[in-house]
Amino acid sequence: MNSGDDNTGAAAGVEVVNPWEERKDRGRFSALIASLVLLATAPRKFFEGTRPDAGIWGPLWFVGLVTAIYIVLGGVVLSVLILTLPDQALEFVYQTAWRIDPSQFPTAEELPFGTTLAVLIVFQLLLLALPLIVAVTLIATLIAGSLVHLLLVVTRTSRPHGFRGTWVAICYANGAALLGIVPIAGDVLATVCSAVLFGIGLHVVQRVGVARAAVLASILPLLTVLVLVVPRLLESATS
Repeated sequence: MNSGDDNTGAAAGVEVVNPWEERKDRGRFSALIASLVLLATAPRKFFEGTRPDAGIWGPLWFVGLVTAIYIVLGGVVLSVLILTLPDQALEFVYQTAWRIDPSQFPTAEELPFGTTLAVLIVFQLLLLALPLIVAVTLIATLIAGSLVHLLLVVTRTSRPHGFRGTWVAICYANGAALLGIVPIAGDVLATVCSAVLFGIGLHVVQRVGVARAAVLASILPLLTVLVLVVPRLLESATS
C-alpha cells in the first residue's frame, strides 16, 4: 500500500488519466476542478483512468477537500438565503435540507442582536467546526465503503482490486456532494448522483455486474433516508 501523497497516474494505454492522480504536476486546485468536471461529464472514463493501487491517501484527501468546499460554500449560500428570503420561503428551504438542519440554528429573535450579525456568528461557528465535520465525513466514508466491500465478500462478487477498488469508487463518488450546495433540490441531487457514481465506480473498477453494482450503490441513499429523513418526518408528524 502506498501511503504517500503519490502522483502515479493511470496505467499505460488508458485514454484518460484521473486528473487527481496528476495533482503534483497539475496543482491540487486545478486537479480537483478537472476531476470534478470529468466525473460530471465522463464518469466511466474517470474511473477507467483511476489506479486503485496508487494508495488510499489520495482518494481520502479528495473527500476531505470536497467536504470542506461543500461546507464553506453551502454555508455562504445558506447565509445569503437567510438574509434575503421571506420567512415562508426560508422555512421551505429548511424542510428540504437533509444533511444539516438549519432550523436548529439560533434565530435573530433568540439572540440579542440583528439577523445579519447572528448569521455571521453562526457561519464562524460552522468554520470552527469544519475540521470535525471533515473528520466525521471521512470516518463515515470508511464505514460505508467497508460495509459495501463486506457485502462484496459475502456475496462472492468480483473484487479484483480488493478493498482499494471499493475505496476509490466510494471516495471519488463523493465528488457529487457539491451538488448539495444547490438550494431545495441539492441534497436529493447529491445523494442520487453520489450513488450513481459509486455504482459506475464499482462496475468499472471492481468489474461488478451492472445490476449488482446498482443494488450495492443504492444502499447508501437508503441509509441516508433511514438515518436523516425518517426521524425528521416522524418528528414533524407527531408535533
